[in-house]
Amino acid sequence: MKFKHYFKVLLSNYFVKIKEGPLKGRRWARVTGRKYIHGREEPYKTEAFLANFKKGEVFFDIGAHIGYFSSMASVINAGEGKVFAFEPRPMNIRFFKKHMALNGFSDVTLFETAVGDTDKEVRFDSNKGSATGRIDPEGNLNVKQVSIGRMVKDGSLPNPSFVKIDVEGGEIGVLNGLEEVIASARPKLIVATHNPECHAFVLQFLNRHRYNYTILNPGAVKGDTEIVALPANT
Repeated sequence: MKFKHYFKVLLSNYFVKIKEGPLKGRRWARVTGRKYIHGREEPYKTEAFLANFKKGEVFFDIGAHIGYFSSMASVINAGEGKVFAFEPRPMNIRFFKKHMALNGFSDVTLFETAVGDTDKEVRFDSNKGSATGRIDPEGNLNVKQVSIGRMVKDGSLPNPSFVKIDVEGGEIGVLNGLEEVIASARPKLIVATHNPECHAFVLQFLNRHRYNYTILNPGAVKGDTEIVALPANT
């Protein structure tokens, strides 16, 4: 893993144009992988996102990684709406900022933080792959965590109309911190779950708040699923 990290840093300034998909023609770091360059990254979630995201959305990208979904949101918004991204891992933050700057996505605001139900410092494990780092008491980094519910309440953020959550097992804390916002603003949701406990919690949460939802990949291995959820009319 240390060698892979060194390799990514070494080639982090080599950018190419994306060949296919929703970001075709945009510039992207080649070292982040062929799936991005060929427009095949996270197909279930991407398809659901594109089907439900409308121009002018206020988008919260929680677990923004290197900016794939924030970039798609910015392209669709075309100067309308806003994108607020949350990502705590330093290496991902560097790629995120480069992708936004190179492609002129000036409507994207990045918070270099994790997200949970309270504001505090937490430990973060960055010894895993770039997309699989997570909050962990035994982690190797100290990072800041924020409660988005608190930020909306004090006016630091507007109410969202679309929320994407992909936090490698931290879904329970994120949703608990967002509960009042979700109950009042009723945003569209895409949630990745990474273990059976979080999956069960998310489904109970959606039922309690009267959301209609679809599990995009119910046969996923290791408990990892993608759920798209839309507020019920009644």
